[in-house]
Amino acid sequence: MIKIRKEDGPLEDRPRRDAEGVSDESPRNGADRPRRDDRRPPRKFDKRGPGRGPRRDNRDFFGRRPEPPVQDDDGPSKAEIVTGQRCNDIAEIDDQILGLLEKRAFLIRKEGAWRKSRQKSLVDPQLEKLLRAAFDRSAGRLGLDAKLTKQLFTLLNQFSLADARKKFEGEGYKLAPRVEPISAGLKGPRSFRYTRMLLAMAASSGASATLSPVTMNAPNKDLAKALKQVDAPIHWDDDFIRNDGGRTLEFEGKMVFVGEDKFNFYMLLCLALGHAGRCKFTGKPSLQLLDAASLNKVLPSLGARLVPMNPNNPGLPVRLECGGAMDESVTLPGNVDPDFAAALTLAAWSFPGGLTIKGLTREARDRVAESVAVLKACSIKADLAKDSVSVSDGVPVIEAQPQLPLSVPLNAMLLALPALSGGRINVEGAWPRNEQADRVLDQLKALGLRIDVATENIVATMEGELPASADIPLGASPDLMPMALALALKVGDARLSGADNDVAVELLDRMGASYEIDGDVIALKPGRPGWEGTWFSPDPLWSMGCALAAFAVPGIVLENHGEVTATWPEFWNFYNSLPTGKMKPKPEREQKDDTRRRIKIR
Repeated sequence: MIKIRKEDGPLEDRPRRDAEGVSDESPRNGADRPRRDDRRPPRKFDKRGPGRGPRRDNRDFFGRRPEPPVQDDDGPSKAEIVTGQRCNDIAEIDDQILGLLEKRAFLIRKEGAWRKSRQKSLVDPQLEKLLRAAFDRSAGRLGLDAKLTKQLFTLLNQFSLADARKKFEGEGYKLAPRVEPISAGLKGPRSFRYTRMLLAMAASSGASATLSPVTMNAPNKDLAKALKQVDAPIHWDDDFIRNDGGRTLEFEGKMVFVGEDKFNFYMLLCLALGHAGRCKFTGKPSLQLLDAASLNKVLPSLGARLVPMNPNNPGLPVRLECGGAMDESVTLPGNVDPDFAAALTLAAWSFPGGLTIKGLTREARDRVAESVAVLKACSIKADLAKDSVSVSDGVPVIEAQPQLPLSVPLNAMLLALPALSGGRINVEGAWPRNEQADRVLDQLKALGLRIDVATENIVATMEGELPASADIPLGASPDLMPMALALALKVGDARLSGADNDVAVELLDRMGASYEIDGDVIALKPGRPGWEGTWFSPDPLWSMGCALAAFAVPGIVLENHGEVTATWPEFWNFYNSLPTGKMKPKPEREQKDDTRRRIKIR
């Protein structure tokens, strides 16, 4: 509280004192003496208003104001600079995480190698239990989501079980084809899925059949091995698979190794539903993350249930228990894998009274249509509607040497070559008759190709020029997206369906292509996309799609082109021989001379 003495008089009559306790009338504040505000350094921001002392305006010693900075319209904005800094910070953390992940996988893989040398399982259950407990404690201390951390722990273990990715060294496989009119022909690869479905039908019905020509890649060979584990009399060589027949499949008490293809697992699972009892399925690490729990939304209606054998893994290994009453109709939930819908359709003939499957999505319907084609070829009645399919029970009738149709995704890439470089191509084999195959031909015709379909071959010829702009809806099918993207890049001004395809968007960004996303459509704009660096393809189909895209964007470099050879051995040989398509002959297998004898000289 401020006390005022009576002798000081009224407040308004007293002289004002400043903060230093000096009166305004004091001689210390005379005109011949500078004010205190003039003597002290100016503030950075003076809020007292004009006329109350000098303001700091960044003038130099001579009183000149600095020139304003030049604005670069083409330079990065402040938001872009901040985003770049955040990206660098987060990328540095990610690099550290991946380095630790590699060390963790190495240690667990080392432990697995030691256990394998002692004839034990690769995974130590006690070690995994201790690691999970420590992982959960750390996650709880940090406040991380329990469900996500559980999934993360399972994923971390997969890195130690999966095949180690080889460190990329070298220049990669550069794709720079000659853009000249082609004049080529070859035997097209047969449908891998049709081959496997027909093999499963022959083995489950006990029919004798020889499938040829067959590409003996991993999915075909894995299914043949799995069927042999459930008593199918199957034999194979480089270009054929034969089922001797005479006996059907036996699942009771069996442990079946299905490899790494989920469609193989689904087919064997659905074929086992018609057999009462218990059996187990296991596979490679990629199937250990399969969402097996979603199948239990359907299996109880078919008198069965699926039980995970490892509570820490959502997928394989699993135990199937079946033999209960089966409904004549089931409705699939929207999140069920389309491959499971196709496998269930294929096996429905073996259920009492058949089966009606409802709730098919668009992608599931395409898969089911392939199964329906196989059933009809085996004299099983199957009716496919808009969102449902009905299959009657019966006994399959399979030819001794059935005809295998061409693979739509693989041979569609061959038929698209004339649209990319001009010319003509002749593909030997029977073009399938289904909705997906018809959509491919309609798309190629819309781009200016003439398609001639015969019983044992199909010919595509480029007539005229590509249109100035085009709509390419084939991208809505994941199997056809690689080819659709290559066609869109060649056209330039194109509307490509399938905007939710992350791989396609990644490739467009890598190429520097100009595009906009409108709903589920990618609108490409004319430009000059290019390529720098190397790329690890997630799938052989995408590697082949890049081979087609190189006709529009030359110089694409792949790190893992060898995976295509494992899927389709002749592809690179044919691709590199364009425009003639005359491939180098296959090396002949050395014939053993049984007449020779080894003589031991003493």
